[in-house]
Amino acid sequence: MNATKQIQIAIAWADLIIVRVAQVLAVLLLAALLLALVWGVRTYIESRYDPYLIDYERPGVDITSEGPEDDATDAWFGTGGDE
Repeated sequence: MNATKQIQIAIAWADLIIVRVAQVLAVLLLAALLLALVWGVRTYIESRYDPYLIDYERPGVDITSEGPEDDATDAWFGTGGDE
C-alpha cells in the first residue's frame, strides 16, 4: 500500500465522518423545527379557542358585574333582591 492510497483512504474516512455528522445535525434540526411547529400550532389553538376569553367588542356583551341598576321599577329590586 503506497502513500497515495493511504491518503485517499484517510480522506474517504474523513468524508464519511463529515457526512454522518451532517446527517445527525440535519435530523436534529428537523426535529427542532417540528417541535417548534407543534408548539406554535398548540399555542395558536389554545389562544384562539380559550373558553374564558371575552370579546368585549361583540354586541350584547355586558362586562359589568354590578347587577341591575338601582331602580324602583326594576323587578329585582321590587321583590327585595335575592331574599
